[in-house]
Amino acid sequence: MSKLGLQLSPADSESKCWVAEITGADEVYILKRDFIPAEPEGGWVLYDGWYQLNGAVPGVTEFKKEYIRIKDGKVRRNLPFRELVESLDEIKAGEGPRVERMRKEIIAILDEIKEAAYCEPVVEGIEKQKEDLDMADEPDQIKNALYMLKKQKQSYIQQYRKMFNL
Repeated sequence: MSKLGLQLSPADSESKCWVAEITGADEVYILKRDFIPAEPEGGWVLYDGWYQLNGAVPGVTEFKKEYIRIKDGKVRRNLPFRELVESLDEIKAGEGPRVERMRKEIIAILDEIKEAAYCEPVVEGIEKQKEDLDMADEPDQIKNALYMLKKQKQSYIQQYRKMFNL
């Protein structure tokens, strides 16, 4: 599964930049969108899949709530809404690999926290969280855990270092 880094900025002073992954069907909006938080360093990391983007990339035509598809690291832009609706079965079929990718991302972040605040209680706590992750089977639970870890990683490291005088 390929990944692609993307730096977006607001197109103007009144707009916001955001990235949403299309993950299935929605009763109200037809397409379910999972809004992805920006990485702490800024920007987003996107994998093979379908997305909706809003924002500007230097040297590239502005994305205005635009649908795109990434496949094998190549980006197709300006997808019509109808094409995504027709691709819903394929989008839903990608849930398994997407969930596994998110599990691996969570484990990598937990390992970074463990390494940055290495001591026995932290190691034990991280290993327990990994075990709990194995029990989680709802995609939304895993997605929420990943997004929360991405946002809070540095805070956890600081708290552990302070708590255990590291």
